[in-house]
Amino acid sequence: MSKFQLITILLLVANMYAPQAQNTPQGFNDVPWGSTPEEVQQIAQIPQWQPDPVADEFPQQMEIEVFSVDNEVAGYPANVRYYFYQQQFFQATVVFEFEELENFDYNFNVYRSVNEYYNAIRNTSLLFTQDIYSLLRKKYGKRKPIFRGLDPRLAFTRLDAYLRQEQWNLRYHPYAFYQRIVTAAYARWDFPKTRVIFSINIAAPQQRFDYKLSAVSLDLEREVNRQMDLIRMQGL
Repeated sequence: MSKFQLITILLLVANMYAPQAQNTPQGFNDVPWGSTPEEVQQIAQIPQWQPDPVADEFPQQMEIEVFSVDNEVAGYPANVRYYFYQQQFFQATVVFEFEELENFDYNFNVYRSVNEYYNAIRNTSLLFTQDIYSLLRKKYGKRKPIFRGLDPRLAFTRLDAYLRQEQWNLRYHPYAFYQRIVTAAYARWDFPKTRVIFSINIAAPQQRFDYKLSAVSLDLEREVNRQMDLIRMQGL
């Protein structure tokens, strides 16, 4: 093999792996893991945020700080929470808001009304999921998610099948149809330094429409979990 051929092969290999390196997330929203609250505010251009009581999910001794801000992500209104351990940014969660589904004008005793409500939930959720997948693909490349639950893109498959099979009966029992508008889905992307999770949890009878996107530093998460375990084992 000539020197020229060897150099050509090395360049091809480098080009193959270069996009993967560029698409490996080292933080969230261009903010590197480990940044201080001040650095996060500056990089993410957050003029003002509020302390969030969600920090109560951690032992008080750890002094986890959480700040939240209303923002727009992928074109959707959302609340973004930034988590800090010892002044180090280690996790972010994005909770999307769909008030139009919670306040939808329907009558669960009328089949046509319930069917319109279901289609509104279905169409909104699938379009939203498509937009999130498109956003993640643009940011992180074509890496496939690891499904630990139902693929969010297929979240309504069982409900669609149930509706087709029971459509005639449901016309006489629309409330039974309304009670069945429940679904959940979960997808995870693993990277060397970051884990990304996208989840959907819908229960129309409880007016629960939880759409969440989260990212966490794997290195700092291990330290946070280790500290929590030490605290919880005290006194055993």
